[in-house]
Amino acid sequence: MSYHRVTRHIQFKTKTLGGKTDEVKINLKLMDKPSGCILWIVVTPDLLFDHYLWFGGTPGEPLPDISRNMIAKHAKGNAQGEKAERPNHRTIRISKFEKLVSLDMVLERLFGALEQDQTAPVAPDRALG
Repeated sequence: MSYHRVTRHIQFKTKTLGGKTDEVKINLKLMDKPSGCILWIVVTPDLLFDHYLWFGGTPGEPLPDISRNMIAKHAKGNAQGEKAERPNHRTIRISKFEKLVSLDMVLERLFGALEQDQTAPVAPDRALG
């Protein structure tokens, strides 16, 4: 996503509110991208947005270093039930994410302070007329 001079490389994740998931698997290549970040969208069981979870730097800064995090493993095991490592992926625990309660907060994390659109039409005052 881009806004003015800021380009964000975003890895999106989803989670159901109250679900057991407490970590995500992230590709290390996201650290090589300009302004890499992770946006975890939390929805209710009815698929309504509840809140967002944010992990990333400020606009223009790279993703914080995750290379020392635990190496991720495949979700499914082999014939012996062993889950192989995914050497180019790391896990990030939910406790490392910042909770954001609105889309405006997400946009500010992605792009910084947003300019107000001066060309948007102004709603007429409903008290008049």
